[in-house]
Amino acid sequence: MTNPTPTPARPRTAHPRRLHLLSAALLLAVTPAASAQSTQTISGGTAVTAALKTGADVNTAQANLTKAQAANRAAQADPATLVTGKLNAKNAETLAQAQLRAARLAALQNTIGAYNALLEAQENVELQTLQTQVDQKAAQVAQVKLGIGNATTLDVQNAQNTLSGSQQTLADARAQVNLAAAKLGTLTGLGSAVRAGSVINAPKLGVTLSTLQGNLGGLSSLVSAANDLSSAQLTVKLADNDFTPARTLQDARTALANAQRAADTASKNAQQTLASAYQNAQNAAELLSVAQSREAAALKTYTQDSARLKSGTISAVELQGTQLTLKKAQFSRLQAQNNVTEALAALSVAAGQNLTGIGGTL
Repeated sequence: MTNPTPTPARPRTAHPRRLHLLSAALLLAVTPAASAQSTQTISGGTAVTAALKTGADVNTAQANLTKAQAANRAAQADPATLVTGKLNAKNAETLAQAQLRAARLAALQNTIGAYNALLEAQENVELQTLQTQVDQKAAQVAQVKLGIGNATTLDVQNAQNTLSGSQQTLADARAQVNLAAAKLGTLTGLGSAVRAGSVINAPKLGVTLSTLQGNLGGLSSLVSAANDLSSAQLTVKLADNDFTPARTLQDARTALANAQRAADTASKNAQQTLASAYQNAQNAAELLSVAQSREAAALKTYTQDSARLKSGTISAVELQGTQLTLKKAQFSRLQAQNNVTEALAALSVAAGQNLTGIGGTL
């Protein structure tokens, strides 16, 4: 996010101990270039694409599908394979396809969450930097007031304590960037020097809940339950004859009833999970609208105060406070925007289809 006016320069830090001339020259010549080469700024789409390509779970699911497809082709082509074997092979391939889709959607969700966490960590560093600058100016003002008898030593100490707390928060924020980068780098295989670029612009939720509910058959949990049901149905069919013991047929029918109940339960659970995820996505979109309104109000106030500074009715210190308020509103809007994307990713997992606008069909 960009401030309407340039953020005041960061306070200068103390000079390090003077290095040997040759070492200093080497550092000046090598370090900036190496740093530029090591850091890679990526978009959310790039992160998701990389995770789908390198993710261990996705690759494992893909290998399982390839194996299941080969086994199914062999079973269907082998005249010696009985009907039960053919059905089991077909079901195994269908389940492997559903599991691959689930693995891809899970990778999508995890990567979006990690990318957003890194982006927020980076933006939080900017926010805490500005907070530290504001608190440093407050400490300076308190010191000046003390010198002219308009503040007490306690006022100065309180201001200094606030500044120390802000400096520690800034240090923690910088550490969080490295932790978030390491997590995203692991998911994407791009390394820990990765940095997040811009916010993911998620599309509006344009599909109805009823439409999503009518297309849940591809979920791995439902496919697994459907496979068990089809196997139980075949077992009953094979046992329903004059040469199979009645007890065997009775047991098969009991197993079929159990499989039907399990399939019904899986369907109800999937419907409930989907409805909850859909509601969360709607709530996130509404909260984003609120955050955008607050940001607009903060921007208007900042613009007005900038004009007041030029007219001499407020001080630069007061404008810096308004700038901090705007920065906080911008950060809240970023978090709300990220919540929308993450809610859509969770809804994608629950629906069995990608609704985030990045990563493709999956």
